[in-house]
Amino acid sequence: MSQCVPSSCGEIRDIKFPFRLRTDPEHCGKHEYELDCQNNQTFYTYKSRKFYVQEINYTSYMIRLLDPGLKDQNENCSVFPDYRANYGGITSEIFQLIHINNSINYVNCRTPINSSQYIPTTFCRTNTTSPNANFSYLVLKEIWQASDLENGCKVETVAWSSAPGIFTNKSPSLASTHQALAYGFEVSWKYGLLCRECEASDGSCYLEDNSDVVTCIHYCKEDIPVSERSFGCKIEYYSVFVLAYGAIAIDALIVLRYIVGIAILIAVVVWQCKRRNLNTSNDDILGNKASSSEQNC
Repeated sequence: MSQCVPSSCGEIRDIKFPFRLRTDPEHCGKHEYELDCQNNQTFYTYKSRKFYVQEINYTSYMIRLLDPGLKDQNENCSVFPDYRANYGGITSEIFQLIHINNSINYVNCRTPINSSQYIPTTFCRTNTTSPNANFSYLVLKEIWQASDLENGCKVETVAWSSAPGIFTNKSPSLASTHQALAYGFEVSWKYGLLCRECEASDGSCYLEDNSDVVTCIHYCKEDIPVSERSFGCKIEYYSVFVLAYGAIAIDALIVLRYIVGIAILIAVVVWQCKRRNLNTSNDDILGNKASSSEQNC
């Protein structure tokens, strides 16, 4: 089997495992991370959705992708993403979204908005003289519900950007926002790659922070006979066994303690009663003897 030599396409010079070019030998890289080179541009395609590859960082397991609709940004007008933030599949099955991605919202409003957070793009439209034309803006913030927007506004779509510093700019311009859109968004293949074997064996995979250490836990199913359980599952099974019966044993000891305590208390009370009765009997006997002596006297 021949060795896998890193490939290149355009500005992406080092394409290696787990990635591969479509023209690479079959044994090189993984096909779910296959890239395509067209006109000296590197693409990643997921279910007919094609993304530009802007950067691959193997040290941090990061790849930066760009929606094709956002590539040709300019300082005058905004363009929509092709997939309108429909990145859910690619970030759940193959990659994981990195927390530094920020939302750039395409917002339409019924009336003009006077806010530094609302960057106007209405002049990009050809029908802005129409009395029914909406006022369009780009808004750089997280919008979770209607109350996060100005009255009369709604979100048309959302694009992601990992461009550094875009949210720290209190007065972003249209040009800087375009640069952020053209930067693209970052996703990670770390979990999908390192946890693949664990999840394929129905295990729960955990990655330690800032490391490549994988912890794979197999939970036992009650309908599987003990003889058919895997070794790892047996360990967990017996751990559960020990924990369950240990708890029962502790409860039993507590109950036994109360029973023994009550029995001892009853015994002490009975003993005191008997002792008191005995003293009373002795006093009666001595009193009777004294009475007899006085009579004799």
